[in-house]
Amino acid sequence: MTNKANTMSTVIAKFKHFYRTYELSRALIPLILLIIVSIAMSPRYFLNPVNVKVVLMQITPLALIATGEMMIILMGSIDLSPGSAQAATAMLAAMITRSTNNIPLAIASAVGLGTLIGAINGLLVSKLKIYSFVATLAALVIWRSFVIVVSGGKLIYGLTQYEVFTRDYGTYIPVGFVIMILVVVAIYTLLRKTVFGRYIYGIGSNEEAVRLAGIRADLAKFLAFTLAGTLYGLGGVMLISMGGYAVDPWSARGNELNAIASCVLGGIMLTGGSGHPLGGFLGASVLTILSNILVLLGITEIAVQQTVVGIVLIGAATALTRGLRYVK
Repeated sequence: MTNKANTMSTVIAKFKHFYRTYELSRALIPLILLIIVSIAMSPRYFLNPVNVKVVLMQITPLALIATGEMMIILMGSIDLSPGSAQAATAMLAAMITRSTNNIPLAIASAVGLGTLIGAINGLLVSKLKIYSFVATLAALVIWRSFVIVVSGGKLIYGLTQYEVFTRDYGTYIPVGFVIMILVVVAIYTLLRKTVFGRYIYGIGSNEEAVRLAGIRADLAKFLAFTLAGTLYGLGGVMLISMGGYAVDPWSARGNELNAIASCVLGGIMLTGGSGHPLGGFLGASVLTILSNILVLLGITEIAVQQTVVGIVLIGAATALTRGLRYVK
């Protein structure tokens, strides 16, 4: 019994060391556990290729905006505009598609609008020194109003031209998901392998030290917000293709909170300066699979699902901030 107890203690100690040492484990371990639980509960349903494709489609638009949000949080800031920006870019793409049937133009316009939204947020925060919470809260309201006004409050549907992003060519892996993975890898490379990435982490850890080192922190902030906006625009395009080829004035409502939740579940510290670049993507995967599990359990009421997600989020946040003396 003593040997077994010692072995168990050793395993637990190694697990704790792995969890604390490697940032990626904060999201990867919960994701693996959720997949195991899903398979154990209903292997025929969860492992069904069609369901796998649906899950990947659900992850795609959320992972894109969560990755953008992640860069902002790594700087110790917050962005409340992803949901409204995603809806605005999706609506613009839908309207251009409906009027011109020019898909490249529609996609370019959506990504361009997202980039503009991010740039405006960046200017407000870096140049006008407005708190990111306030600046992006205003953006949330303004761009949601934009969607309602330009759409006339009407649903735009039948956008089957975006079916190209849901095609899987027999692999059950949608083209849109592959594009998202490529984008996430690009952001990972940017944050881990470039000077710009070090600036982002540095600003989140100690912005004053970054400024004293002669680094243009304001420019880095502006570029991070702008790039995040670009991802929101691409997320808007994927929202059309993955959401039934339709856009309504309230599309992506609440996705700003889902993006932040994805970052927390992905191990990104809200105090800034700490977190793995894949955290946004992994957190979005955790959130999506958790919702899938709730459906397996027969829990389809949105209010109950959101309550469960909220409880899980509190648990994840508690694990992240344990041992911290101060939380921003």
